[in-house]
Amino acid sequence: MYKSSTEIKVGLFVLAAIGVLIWMAVRLGGLSISSHDTYRVSAIFPSALGLKQGVAVEVAGIQVGSVAQIELYDNHQARVVMAIRQGILLPQDSAAYIRASGVLGDKYVELVPGGPTSAKLEDNGVIANARASADISELMEKLGEIAEDIKKITSPLAEGNLGEDVRDMVVNLRDMSQRLDGIVKTNESGLKETLDSLKIAMENLKDITEKINAGEGSLGRLVNDDSTVRELNASLAALRNISGKISSGEGTLGRLVNDDSTIDKIDQALSGINNYLEKEDKFKVFVEYRTAYQTRHNYMKSTLNIRLQPAPDRYYLLGVSGDYFGRYKRNDYALTSGGLTLNQREEKWERDKLKFNAQIARRYYDLVLRGGLIESGAGFGVDYYLEEDNLRLTFEMFSGDFDHNPHLRAELSYNIWKIFYISLGYDDFISDQHRATPFIGLGIQFSDDDLKYLLSGASSVL
Repeated sequence: MYKSSTEIKVGLFVLAAIGVLIWMAVRLGGLSISSHDTYRVSAIFPSALGLKQGVAVEVAGIQVGSVAQIELYDNHQARVVMAIRQGILLPQDSAAYIRASGVLGDKYVELVPGGPTSAKLEDNGVIANARASADISELMEKLGEIAEDIKKITSPLAEGNLGEDVRDMVVNLRDMSQRLDGIVKTNESGLKETLDSLKIAMENLKDITEKINAGEGSLGRLVNDDSTVRELNASLAALRNISGKISSGEGTLGRLVNDDSTIDKIDQALSGINNYLEKEDKFKVFVEYRTAYQTRHNYMKSTLNIRLQPAPDRYYLLGVSGDYFGRYKRNDYALTSGGLTLNQREEKWERDKLKFNAQIARRYYDLVLRGGLIESGAGFGVDYYLEEDNLRLTFEMFSGDFDHNPHLRAELSYNIWKIFYISLGYDDFISDQHRATPFIGLGIQFSDDDLKYLLSGASSVL
């Protein structure tokens, strides 16, 4: 007969929650049940700096897929593979750009569809036109080039006489208008309609030059009023003074242009920011829940673990496990009766009690060694990964109850779809209390990237 316990209720509740999450993922489009819901296209970028696997792919600001894979191409370029929802048709002359949401925001891929008459991209098609946005270091280099260009432009202006140049320009325009007037009169029969319009324009220009000569308007005052020219010369002198200070390295902009140490400090600050962001990207959090049916004893055993992973080769694990057998307690005491002292022992099982997990793990290639508390007992575990980490072999040994054999467990688990896995194994197989039993289980594991991706899909729909 099935044993009712707290783990059964918790397991049913979690299974129901998993069903709701699967329904939400399918409805919101954040996840797909099979690869037939998407097709893949790729693009070759000079650099994919800051782009992460799983980020959004957008068309006109609307998410149509995600980045499925990023790999090195031709030893110096980045090949980005994107999973695009079925029904989103992209012409072959479409373009792909790596964008950033803000100056230091997360990177994503923007697709710009080509002409409607172009053939459509098929599965595993390649987008030929691909470009990445400029990063902060490139912008700093451009700023230095612009400062040099400003210096080259302002130096000739400060040394010349702008007033005389403007007067010469006005005289030349007046002479040109007179010559054009003569050309119009001599060719009136052949180009009358076209040249009449041009004549009107020249006459208007002549009127403007006369007003300038008369000192009307801003340009007229500039040409005829010496005070305006003096003010302009003073402004050019001030500009020349500023450019001279920049050239000699005075002030913040001068140090930025001329002092290599300032650039080095900026580079160091940017490197520190990049190192900090890289460390933040390396830190991962995983939440895992699994439940296993113990076939011989007919009960469900559930475990909830949180894995904190500061680096790919090590992590810390904290969690709780529910067990029908619970915890074994033993109390030894002395009983005095009739002048005699007798040693007594009281044994008691606390059924349906939680057990705790707290372990430190280190990975060496495909082998993971971990140790600490396993179900409230001191022990160690070994995990061996195969098939690109989709297949896992596990062996655990930890202390059992008082005066009883150690608890041994062997398990084989396989990922059936990204966040779900199934497991088979044999638990407590050297038990001297007849607890050895085969088991079959189902597990679900979320990373912080999965949760952010699911939540971003839900927020975009809302």
